[in-house]
Formats: sequence, C-alpha cells, structure tokens
Amino acid sequence: MRAAISLWPALAMLVLAPVAFSAIDGTVINGTSGKPEPGVAIMLVRPGQKGMETIGTTTSDAQGHFKFDAAESEGGPQLLQGNYKGVNYNKMLTPGTPTNGVELKVFEASKSPAEAKVSQHMLVIEPSANQIGVSETIIVQNDGNTTYSNDELGGVRFYLPAGAGGKVGVSVKGPGGMPLPRSAKETEEKGVFKVPFAIKPGETEFDLTYAVPAADPLKFEGRVVGIKGQPAGTLRLVAPNGVTLEGADLKKLGQEPKSLATIYDVTAAGPFSVNVQGMGSLRGGDDSAGTDTSDAPQIEAVKPPVYRYLAVLIGLAFGILGLGLLILYRSSPVRAE
Repeated sequence: MRAAISLWPALAMLVLAPVAFSAIDGTVINGTSGKPEPGVAIMLVRPGQKGMETIGTTTSDAQGHFKFDAAESEGGPQLLQGNYKGVNYNKMLTPGTPTNGVELKVFEASKSPAEAKVSQHMLVIEPSANQIGVSETIIVQNDGNTTYSNDELGGVRFYLPAGAGGKVGVSVKGPGGMPLPRSAKETEEKGVFKVPFAIKPGETEFDLTYAVPAADPLKFEGRVVGIKGQPAGTLRLVAPNGVTLEGADLKKLGQEPKSLATIYDVTAAGPFSVNVQGMGSLRGGDDSAGTDTSDAPQIEAVKPPVYRYLAVLIGLAFGILGLGLLILYRSSPVRAE
C-alpha cells in the first residue's frame, strides 16, 4: 500500500509539469506579391501563469524563413505575431497542429478606404423601463490582397448619441482572429467616432454597445455616417419581439422567423429619428438588456490549461496506477509464499 501511495507524488509531478513544445519553423509570405518576405519582426506568444507571455522574438531572413527553438510552457495554444508595415498579422497554433513549415501571411498596406467596403451595418434596439440599449454591428469586407490601414480615418466610423455620455464598448474581430477590445476616438464631427483598426483581406467585424436614457415619449435618434470613399451598405434597425419602431426614414422589411424580431431599412442619408413603442430584448427577456457595461470587465468561465489534456492525463494516471498495482502484486509476501 505504501508503494502505491508513493506513486501519487510522481503522478502529480507529471500532471503539473510544463509541456515541452517542438521547435517552430516556417516562412513569411507576402500575400500581395505572393513571394517570401524578409525582415519581418516575429514574436512567439504563449499562455503562462501571468497570462500571455512573449517566449521569443526573431526576424525572417532573406528567404523569409524563421525559426523558434523548442521550449516549455504551461500548455495551450501558441501565437505567432508578425509586424509588417505597422500592421500585426497573427497565426494561431493549437495543440496537435504541425509546427514545421508554418506559413505566416502578411500584406502590403494602403491608406485608401476604397480597399474595403461595409457589407453589413445593423443596429439592435432593446428598450427597457429606464433606458434604450443599443448593440451595433459593422462588418467590413476586404476582397483584395492589400490591407487598408489608416489611423487618421479609422477602420470604421459610427455615430454615438449624446445621451450615451461618450461611453461605448468596442470589440473587433479580424479575419480568423478572436474578438479584441478596442477604443473609440472622437473625430472632428460632433458625435462621430472612429475605431483605428487595420482591415486585412477577408471579413472584419466591429461590435459596439452603449445605452441612452429612456424618455417620454420613447425616442431614438441616430445618424448614418461613414468614411468618405469607403463603400457602405444600408443601415438596418432590428427591434425585438414586442417592440415597434416608427419613423419617416424607416422601411419595414419583415420579421426574422426564429426570434420574431422586426427588421427595418433606414432610408435617410444622415440624421434620423425613430419612435419606439414597447419593451423587449433579443436575449430571452433579460431585464438587464441594454445595461451600460462599457466600463465593466466581461467575465468568462475559462478552464485551466490542464483540462485541455484531461483525457491524456487520466489515461496516464490509470497506466501508472496499474503499473504500481502490478509491482505490488509481484512483490507481495502472500504471493511469495
């Protein structure tokens, strides 16, 4: 029994020990020219006890090649991040994926807003007893092979009603990436804000949340804005089931079958005003819908990295335990007799 008990410290060390990763090598490819790109600064980032930690840095050689030696980490995905012409390009390497011959793609940059277009623009209006919660989504499509990067103009522009008090939560998700918090900056136009963010080839989604106080009668005032030279689609308003929107600049399109939300086109080219009747939310009747949480951190239940390898670790534990029991049985005095 003592021998079996003594196996547990060894098992714990195996479970908690750092995971050894293979060396990483690959090539930086310029997606605009189709050729290897030399001189690109690259960082290798991995999750650690203090969050995301930079493990190493390197620069692509004359043939665009790069390499990171094997290292140890607490586990989880690895992130390659290359900076080219002031724009960061990421490549996620999840556990089990090949780490040899990795291709990190970068693109030439342009300041012309014509490189990308707003393919979808939607405003969800969720009125409650004391405020109107607004969730705005802007999807920008870049069908070319050049990144649109212009911090002066911004990736997108939007109108923020005065009642929001300048408070807005912004999240941006680039092509194949994860949603990241971003800051909105005021422009020279009153009530118009911009989000500096590079629009890479593919689809980039901007999600905005804010709230304005409720009034009697209940009314929402907005404005159609954009970046000069950037193609834009029609702005659409979405009202949850039980909420009705009325206005001279609205065209009712119909209801979404699943949520029963009503969809409207905004026909105005600038300011518009909407009368709001009823209360509701697309979040299943949550009374807190629309609550201003722009200053509050979002909480997500995330399991420790060890859970990602739980099946392997359990199998390893039972294997070691079985081996211990076999050793105990073979060395048992009862069996010797």
